[in-house]
Amino acid sequence: MSALDLMGYRRAHGGAGARNHVLVLPSVVCSTRVAEQVAGDEAVSVTHQHGCGQVGDDVKNSSRLFVGMATNPNVAGVVVVGLGCETIGGPGLAEEIARAHQHVAFVGIQACGGSAATVAAGTAEREALVEAARRLERQPVAASALRVGLDDPSAPFATSLAAALEEAGASLVLPGSSQRGELAHAELAAAGVTVIVAWCGPGVGPRSFPVVPVLSVSGDPVLAAALGEDFDDMVEPGDTAAAGARLAAAAAACFSGKACAAERRGAAEFTLPRLARSM
Repeated sequence: MSALDLMGYRRAHGGAGARNHVLVLPSVVCSTRVAEQVAGDEAVSVTHQHGCGQVGDDVKNSSRLFVGMATNPNVAGVVVVGLGCETIGGPGLAEEIARAHQHVAFVGIQACGGSAATVAAGTAEREALVEAARRLERQPVAASALRVGLDDPSAPFATSLAAALEEAGASLVLPGSSQRGELAHAELAAAGVTVIVAWCGPGVGPRSFPVVPVLSVSGDPVLAAALGEDFDDMVEPGDTAAAGARLAAAAAACFSGKACAAERRGAAEFTLPRLARSM
């Protein structure tokens, strides 16, 4: 694969993004509905079951992944929405994000006096961040900005994809834990990947993620035929060598603005692994 001509969004805190999202991040499950309302149609929000009733390493893990996702190069700014009595406190989460030199604002439901007032305050913060993001334009960026996360190291094209990316000056990032599939996506986003390749083996449907475009690669001809355009590619036995170069090129095109199948259908699934049971 030849050198890449990438177009991305340069970030003041370093690196460059494939997307220019404003993220509305609920620090706790209790604020997810308000966060959705704050995001509206102009920002990205996530729904999750975390932030309260967690203990020990589970709290640290969720906080780490929240901060990592919020500071991913694909994110231009963040509004943290808290409740006021959660385990993962909204103000502390916003401070950690700010320390990474990310544009961030915080609104709290209890501090604002209720949900409606929080939506109003959060919407104002979101509008300011969206306006700032709109002033950014894609610019030529180095090939190293293309950091592709592969959610399953056992994918049959893993070796050829890594080689194709390396040849082009880009890189492949694998999950640092035993998590695979959608459970690995938040970890990969926190590691700073700008595009994710999802290996969807036999019986596995296409995947997605809120702030990082996901190229879903099917290994099931029957399912791929049934779902058609919901997958970005299909790899059969004997196709693994060619697939690496093909997927590297697809990732580069996606980085520079081409929508993946998940983006075209508006899918943005978010899952965090739990290390311990909730209280």
